[in-house]
Amino acid sequence: MTVRGCHGAGLGLRTPHLRDVIRDQPDVPWFEVHICNYLGGGLSHALFEQIQERYPLSFHGVNLNLAGVEPFDPDYLKRLKQRVDRYNPVMVSEHACFTSHQGHLFHDLLPVPFTEAAVLHLAARIRQVQDLLGRQIMIENLSRYFVYEESELTEGQFMAAVCSEADCGLLLDLNNAYVNQRNLGESVEDLLKELPLDRVGEIHLAGFAEQDGVLIDTHGSAICNEVWDIFEQFVQLRPNIPTLIERDNNLPDFSSLELERSKAQQILDQASQDQRAVL
Repeated sequence: MTVRGCHGAGLGLRTPHLRDVIRDQPDVPWFEVHICNYLGGGLSHALFEQIQERYPLSFHGVNLNLAGVEPFDPDYLKRLKQRVDRYNPVMVSEHACFTSHQGHLFHDLLPVPFTEAAVLHLAARIRQVQDLLGRQIMIENLSRYFVYEESELTEGQFMAAVCSEADCGLLLDLNNAYVNQRNLGESVEDLLKELPLDRVGEIHLAGFAEQDGVLIDTHGSAICNEVWDIFEQFVQLRPNIPTLIERDNNLPDFSSLELERSKAQQILDQASQDQRAVL
């Protein structure tokens, strides 16, 4: 059976749940894979193909160093293209950030200044990746913990300009937007007004930790009520966008994630119903 298209609320496919997914074939519309974990091995082709036969997949990356100033790692790009060509994921996404500099890998997602020069630099590198892969990718907004003095644009203006210049899509992480609102005093409402909502191809929902009054984007807890509220308001503007429940740390059992996924699906279904009622 060949399955195409990501619709509704999906889950991140994590190694501890692989056996459950293959054995039980849960009623989840799609899964997102952290593809960088498997470029050097990891998940076998046989397991990957079993999952792909049943579920649409989205590939999400964290190690491309998309906003870096050094040339892309040719081996990384080659392996990424091989996986994309072989498994034909519905969506491919990366973060609008840099992760290494002068050969040093930071193991973190580091933002760039929101300047016109950074727009052109990031967009050019996105186009390079899109040309190699032969498809459009999405870029994700970050959780940030400081503001560059050099920034000339807001985050929304910056992301809109990059998406337009690169002709790419947008992965909207609403938890990251909420973390920035709490930590930096940036308005989620203003961000959403400035983003190109017609380019949003996926939504991420996740949880955070709090340390000394600062919210840390850990993906290690349940989604908070405030993020649920933001999501509910957003999908009234843009219903039917594939939405991911993202959990990477303190991973609960699969049934607990399914409860959050079901809640997201109910919100999506209600937004679609409301839209039909208006039409």
